[in-house]
Amino acid sequence: MYGQFLAKQNKERIGALQKLTQTQDTWFAQNINLITVEEVQLAALHKILYQVVRGLLKKNQQRHLQIIHPEQTQSVQENVLTLLAEYDDLLREAIPLPIYIFIWQVSSLEKLSNCNEVVDDVLDILEWYFVHQNEQIEAFDEEDLDHEEIIDLYKDAVEEQDADAQFQLGEYYSAIDGEYFRPEKSVKWFELAASQGNADAQYALGNFYFEGIGVQENYNRAFLLYEAAAKQGHPDAANNLADMYFNGEGVLENLVLAKNWFDFAAQKGVAEAMFTLGIIYEQGLGIDKDEEQACSYYKKSAEAGYVEAQYRLGGIYLEGHLGQPKDVNRGLYWYERAAEQYHVDAFYDLGFIWSQGLAGIRNIEKGIHWFKQAALQGDLEAKLQLGHIYNKGEGIARNIKEAIKWYGLAANAGSEEAANLLQELKGM
Repeated sequence: MYGQFLAKQNKERIGALQKLTQTQDTWFAQNINLITVEEVQLAALHKILYQVVRGLLKKNQQRHLQIIHPEQTQSVQENVLTLLAEYDDLLREAIPLPIYIFIWQVSSLEKLSNCNEVVDDVLDILEWYFVHQNEQIEAFDEEDLDHEEIIDLYKDAVEEQDADAQFQLGEYYSAIDGEYFRPEKSVKWFELAASQGNADAQYALGNFYFEGIGVQENYNRAFLLYEAAAKQGHPDAANNLADMYFNGEGVLENLVLAKNWFDFAAQKGVAEAMFTLGIIYEQGLGIDKDEEQACSYYKKSAEAGYVEAQYRLGGIYLEGHLGQPKDVNRGLYWYERAAEQYHVDAFYDLGFIWSQGLAGIRNIEKGIHWFKQAALQGDLEAKLQLGHIYNKGEGIARNIKEAIKWYGLAANAGSEEAANLLQELKGM
């Protein structure tokens, strides 16, 4: 199904390039059909890349090219690789890093499978060459390159159809905070690996379909991928599959199957699954309520580092819920663990506890500290509380200027109470 989509997309992109080449480049206008045929030949792709690299070099230092590189002395692939190696410094200044890597990857191939996937990368190169070549680019240093590793992965993924290499290529393009984030490329490689039964790829691709990253959101497809990976023992896929049964997403709600998969994921160490089991036992969802089991799962999840469990456990101890004796110190401990992971409600609650003296000791400075942490995360109530503290001057010198500042921020965030108090202060 995805292969058909990619083939159709490639065909549309080739059509657009055919129109461009007719007015810009005679050679490409005559030879673009090399990649329109059903079975693309690797030699044809190398020939196209040779023309791209040669065109770039002609633009920059034409006088050297024909003397050093008579085309007839080597294969087309050897010519491309020779040009890439000998003119590396110049090309790194002329080509964006992702395109540079694509050229190296495709040029290094010695046999071709997964034609649509490789043609997709060649089309990226051609679209840059004809549409974006004259745009200013940031030159990159040789030490910034990891193209040798990526070339090896690419060769394994294409030539050997190695599912692990395909998955790793998908991972390479999926880091949201990375400079190579290209979700559509991730999907391409994850699809190939998933079709070969790679559980990690099935799970990752399920996330992409569930969130609509690089593809149209599709809960049904996500469910099938999570299920395939979970049946191979993938813990996180099992947790996500359980979530879909639990929430009725992409499948009819089924609390029994949800709990079965949460149990499996929890046994494999998935902290989120432990937390959800805590909710199931606390609320009696599909089973009898069991406060002891609920608290046990919350503890396991919190100890495993799951921030929502840490925050929930803090509240349990502070209020003495689920059969637990009230224990302010343990409550504060777990709120602080959650705050270390920037849990905004933990910030706010710590501010409230210390400013109101709910821990047995009132500490306004600590209250202000935690309220400010929450306010920096955009919490409206924290801004309002800071306004109150500075306005009332309880446990701290009254500071009208600071009160106006925080009431103003709360009012801008939509607090009617803050807006009224702000007007009162400004009218003094």
